[in-house]
Amino acid sequence: MRKKKLITTLLISTLALSSLLTACGTKKNTSENVTELVTEATTNTLTSADGSSVEGVELEGLTFNSSEVEVTADMSNAITNAGLDGGYTTVKSFDLNMTDANNEKVQPNGTVSITKTLDKLNAPEGYSVEYKVYYYNPDTNTLEACNTTYEDNTVTFETTHFSVYMYFCVCFNVDKDVVTNVLTTDDGLKFYTASEYATYMIEQEEKKAAEEASAKAQAEAQAQVSTSNSSSNVTTNSNANNNSSSNEVANDTSNSVDTSSSDTSGSDSQYIKAIEIHEGVDVTNEWKLTWGDLKSTSNPQVFFRRQKNWTPTAKGDFFVFNNDNTIARLVTDSRFFPEDEGFENAVASVWNMALRHGID
Repeated sequence: MRKKKLITTLLISTLALSSLLTACGTKKNTSENVTELVTEATTNTLTSADGSSVEGVELEGLTFNSSEVEVTADMSNAITNAGLDGGYTTVKSFDLNMTDANNEKVQPNGTVSITKTLDKLNAPEGYSVEYKVYYYNPDTNTLEACNTTYEDNTVTFETTHFSVYMYFCVCFNVDKDVVTNVLTTDDGLKFYTASEYATYMIEQEEKKAAEEASAKAQAEAQAQVSTSNSSSNVTTNSNANNNSSSNEVANDTSNSVDTSSSDTSGSDSQYIKAIEIHEGVDVTNEWKLTWGDLKSTSNPQVFFRRQKNWTPTAKGDFFVFNNDNTIARLVTDSRFFPEDEGFENAVASVWNMALRHGID
């Protein structure tokens, strides 16, 4: 009986061991089958024309594009709504995307890492610089913070889709006050916090107002000097105008007015008294000179009258007056108009001729 029981026990143990070995073999085969089905994804890196790069899986045959875009009014509103006003130094936005062989935009398969090197902000000693990247959602006009890291001015963030991203540079001093404005001056870059920039702008407005006030004062002073000089010095033109308005014309001996003469239009205006320098005869009515016909020249005693029917050799006449501009003493033809080259030389020649004939 005991022998039979022992045989039964051994038989049961053998069956149990056989079942155990069969189960382990099945598990091993299952594990091997799973290993054969799983393939390791290959990570690729693409570089854009501006040197930015994207790293992810299944990027073969694609092109990575990065281009700076304008920060629009909507983006500025999104910045304000995100509470970032006054909390950053500079901001730039970039359109980041990938295209396939047909130049069609495609989205990444999973998470990708994007790295971009920004312009370096040379902050002075004692200032620190940080970078933050936000995804701009045009549908909701909002900003969403991205997982961002940086080393110097090279910034990396992760995303699962391509779109417009905004890069914020945040510079702050030892007191953690953020620099909101960086200005280029003759002394180099100047960094201002919000309060410092407000003070700077007030100073600039005051400086501008002071400069404008100074310029206005100088202009008024110059105008007063000009007025004073005009009233204290009698010019040849004012003499001529005075002679015309008073209708008084003097002769070379008594300065008396010739009231018997009149111009060809029949008006009451008097002709300018004229004495021919060679013969010494009165040619007032012959020359019929009025101040309205004459134009001044660079010489205060020489005047020009344009001829109505001028010829190439006689475009006008020169008249030389005595020192007080009351008597015309010489006439000669002019081959030049005042606007012609050579006119000033002609004026000088006429004056030298007059001097030889005793003009005072």
